[in-house]
Amino acid sequence: MIISTIGSHSALQLLYGAKQEKLKTKVYCLEGKEALYRRYPVAGEIITLSSYEDLLNLKPERDEIFIPHGTLITALGEKISEIPFKIFGNREGMIWEMQRKKNIKLLENAGIRTPKTFSPNEIKSLSIVKFPGAKGGAGYFLCSSSDEFEEKLSEILSSKTITEEDAKTTQIQEYITGVTMYPHYFHSLIYDRVEMLGIDRRYETNADALGRLSQNQTAINPSYKVVGNQPLIARESLLPQILDYGDRLITASQKLFPPGLIGPFCIEMAITPEEIVAFEFTSRIVAGTSLYISGSPYSKFLFGDEMSMARRIARELKMAMGQKRLEEFLS
Repeated sequence: MIISTIGSHSALQLLYGAKQEKLKTKVYCLEGKEALYRRYPVAGEIITLSSYEDLLNLKPERDEIFIPHGTLITALGEKISEIPFKIFGNREGMIWEMQRKKNIKLLENAGIRTPKTFSPNEIKSLSIVKFPGAKGGAGYFLCSSSDEFEEKLSEILSSKTITEEDAKTTQIQEYITGVTMYPHYFHSLIYDRVEMLGIDRRYETNADALGRLSQNQTAINPSYKVVGNQPLIARESLLPQILDYGDRLITASQKLFPPGLIGPFCIEMAITPEEIVAFEFTSRIVAGTSLYISGSPYSKFLFGDEMSMARRIARELKMAMGQKRLEEFLS
């Protein structure tokens, strides 16, 4: 078996986890990006691409399994359904992740509390404006009125951070004041269970840096582009609800797009003094899992050894192959 992925996002972790499980590895890099994967020798083979759309025309090896991550969604959008690779997980889940209305629909069908959503002319309180795709928060902004929305949207479009097409599919949510958490779940078909292997927080520029300024120095519009991740351990009293949210999401996904989410996923949430509010889900590995190359406390409780999300993926695939069930895990 060969584990392959795009050279970006969480590729170093994915390739290293596959090597830990004694699997072959391959990475697809844009021209000029190969040096990183030579410096960290986790890829058995490096393939260069002139653009990510080249993936649509490649002929993968017979025993090659491709692991998707956020860069694939950003680069190809809904063309992911066309790539000729066997993908670990459910492609339909990535479509539901990308489309903001479907993303919220899945959470709502799972009975998970979500923020209120507004149209531009309904904005009357602090709201956050988001755009489609897995772009790490690029272009997101806060506003409190329709006029402020139009003004800031015009500025973002002028900066070319987003496209006119992105602007047509904005999502406007009530801003939840709480501690953000990003639990790393894994839906195992082998064990028929949802595992929670770690939690991270995202470090966003310049929103997090503004906390270093005094009040009279903060006439700066915050931006939310993710530049790094921090480990986080939740209070044990929060874990039952966090785990319940993961279970609910899987059950709802199985009804809405069978066979539902398979393998890694994440529910992006904010914890307030009163409740846990989920603002979106991701259908594949998230970059924050790379904090736990040697495992997290939660993965230790489950496995007792060094179990990263990447190694967990590789082990699930190995076990599926051993049980002659591999096709159940691929799309």
